[in-house]
Amino acid sequence: MVKKSALLIFLFPMIALANHSHTREVTVAQAKTLRDDARVMLTGKIISYAGDDDRYWFQDSTGKIRIDVDDDDDDDERRLIGKTVHIIGDVDKDDGRVEIDVDHVVVGN
Repeated sequence: MVKKSALLIFLFPMIALANHSHTREVTVAQAKTLRDDARVMLTGKIISYAGDDDRYWFQDSTGKIRIDVDDDDDDDERRLIGKTVHIIGDVDKDDGRVEIDVDHVVVGN
């Protein structure tokens, strides 16, 4: 019972954010096929720093994609490398590249 309550407390903010803004829960492979500015939620790991400003590589079981983490709220996103996270943001298709402009990051299990 305690585990279920803790899980619900953890997931509620993600569910509320996703439902509020017409966010689709997708995989990396699916995100790459969506239109520009599509609102998405993905679950996976931030695997490494991409070497450019606030960009990182994010991976799930279907592939990897570069993400651009909004750094207004936190000075050191590098602490997230290697962690399982839920991210919410928008697909950004520009110059032949696809990445996710991330608005929210929630550290998962």
